Amino acid sequence: ELKEVYRQQDGKFISILNAVRSGRPSYEVIKSLNSRYIPDFVPSSDEGYIRLTTHNSIADNHNDKQLSLIDEPVHSFEAEISGVFPEYSYPTEVRLDLKVGAQVMFIKNDPSSDKSYYNGKIGTVTDFCEEYILVQCPGEDETIAVEPLEWENSRYVINEQTQEMETEIQGVFRQYPLRLAWAITIHKSQGLTFDRVIIDAGAAFAF
Repeated sequence: ELKEVYRQQDGKFISILNAVRSGRPSYEVIKSLNSRYIPDFVPSSDEGYIRLTTHNSIADNHNDKQLSLIDEPVHSFEAEISGVFPEYSYPTEVRLDLKVGAQVMFIKNDPSSDKSYYNGKIGTVTDFCEEYILVQCPGEDETIAVEPLEWENSRYVINEQTQEMETEIQGVFRQYPLRLAWAITIHKSQGLTFDRVIIDAGAAFAF
């Protein structure tokens, strides 16, 4: 039986989560949740809010709209794909369209010793260089120089000689570890941590 909450530290928030999960929220819990309902809320562009939506199409439309509002040239980056890498497993866009001023999210942990970014970190594109993209994150003085990274499509196989399990790389996807992040789906947000978030849960449930 699981009794301890480890991912949250705020006692009030934990009690709200427990009440919602049990299906017996009190009047005070409902009141607390409703206090966060601000239908006409529009954050400023430098606050780093991300919108969580229920469907990919809603997130894509919101991102495309926000990108179009930036009066800067588009920079496009095509992914390099080798071997077998199913389309449904692509970690980000094959063609990544960005502009200076675009809000982006890192989709991979920094593999270098610097550890300057992590999966889910939000920032803003500030410049494009020949080999990297510069991203500024809220509350940080230094910009991050982002280089392309690789994702591997692997499967496990038995080595017939040693009878041990081994990893066999079938394909590689190489792209900048970024995606537009004014909005993403709730599904893709699972396991990530955000400082500021707008939850648009419309069309979340069937009747």
